[in-house]
Amino acid sequence: MDFFYDGQIRRYVTQFMRIFIGFKYEAGDGEQRSVPVMYGDMSRQVANIIKENSENKMPSVPRVACYISSLEMDTTRLSDATFTSKMHIRERKWDTDSSEVVYTGEQGANYTVERLMPTPFKLRMKADIWSSNTDQKLQLLEQILVLFNPALEIQTTDNYIDWTSLSSIYLSTLNFTSRTIPAGTDSDIDVCTVEFEMPVWISPPAKVKKLGIIQTIIANIFTEDGDVQSLEEAVYNERKGNAQVNVNARYPILLFKSNNGQDYDYDVTLVDPWQAVVDMGLEKEYKTGNKKLDWNVILEKLAGGWTASSYVYFKQPNGYEMAATFAVNPVDPSILVVTFDQDTIPTNTSIDSSISGVAARGTIDAIIDPFKFNPIDHWGGASSIPEGTRYLLLETIGDPNNTDGPEGWKGSDGSTQTSYELVENSIVEWDGSKWVEIFDPDNADDPTYIQNLKTGIQYKWTDGQWLKSFEGEYDSGMWRLDLNP
Repeated sequence: MDFFYDGQIRRYVTQFMRIFIGFKYEAGDGEQRSVPVMYGDMSRQVANIIKENSENKMPSVPRVACYISSLEMDTTRLSDATFTSKMHIRERKWDTDSSEVVYTGEQGANYTVERLMPTPFKLRMKADIWSSNTDQKLQLLEQILVLFNPALEIQTTDNYIDWTSLSSIYLSTLNFTSRTIPAGTDSDIDVCTVEFEMPVWISPPAKVKKLGIIQTIIANIFTEDGDVQSLEEAVYNERKGNAQVNVNARYPILLFKSNNGQDYDYDVTLVDPWQAVVDMGLEKEYKTGNKKLDWNVILEKLAGGWTASSYVYFKQPNGYEMAATFAVNPVDPSILVVTFDQDTIPTNTSIDSSISGVAARGTIDAIIDPFKFNPIDHWGGASSIPEGTRYLLLETIGDPNNTDGPEGWKGSDGSTQTSYELVENSIVEWDGSKWVEIFDPDNADDPTYIQNLKTGIQYKWTDGQWLKSFEGEYDSGMWRLDLNP
């Protein structure tokens, strides 16, 4: 094996020492002073350096000294040493032309990380608390001991791929004093030794593979019968065997929000199930009765099955594709549950607030008909309406010849709203005393994306109307399956 060093044990020791940083003690004059922390036990060489090679200088106290007591293999946590965990990492593409790092909605580099099984160890650490008197020692112990009830969790790295970053520290033993009774005439510093135990892992290097694009075919592709596969079959996915990977589905589907409470879950159903039955030659099985078309059958016919890592893509009018993993609903197999990659969902457009000091956001609280919804009654008075509440209006409030609007939409002082202030398709916000239009449909950017916090559905303003941003019908060729991403 080639040389490698990642400082893993050093990180555990560093995190252990960080626990004792910041503790203070109160001196006799009432002033609070910080206690320094150092690594190393009080050996002769260390003591001589601290005393500056002089018998007339004593080490300052109090202080905390941390060091390794022992390191031994933990056989109770041993696992299969040959196990390898693979992770597929997809980066977001970022704009290299910009002076700042600006991430886009496109996919960047792809990596596969192969992590080898780490080896478990028990790391025992000691913390020596030096003190000049018993009161100092008790002050420090009282602050330290309450942290371990029964253990304190530490994190050595912030890399989410590192499966050994978390560990716990357990307090095992405590030797209250290093002095003997009676003390005699010696003036040794009183040392309280606290011993801790940490279950740790030491990992071998991981293998990182960068995935690229196939530039040249250097070997023939064979069919299941041993014949050479044609280029048309390889490119246009005309084969029906398990080697087929990318499938442009032939049937129109309907995409709509799931009611399972998950933000990024959506349901997919066939627009015309009978058309799919006829095209796939399943008339005999599905001709009688009200039997629903099972998505497992469709996926088997389209691409020879699917896995948990398979993807489905939905093409938008601008050519951009939204990606999602999918699974067949176990309760109703006629429904395909897709979970979108949140990075591929269009970003909400930030709309400036009418309230000074409040950040812009791209959400609304609800979509309402102002002639059927009374916000004053709903919130129990104008003064109770939360500042910053936003609504999208389905109707225009008031009339050009009559500036009096519905009573529920007047300001807290009873002032009226005119028709040009609160119009159909506009977004209004309560600034604490009145409703203010913050989105003017006549002067809005096309498209503008917002999300309804009440339902979780995202909408876009385009061609003079509000539409669901990506929910709805996807015709043949507008969605595809990727069974081996």
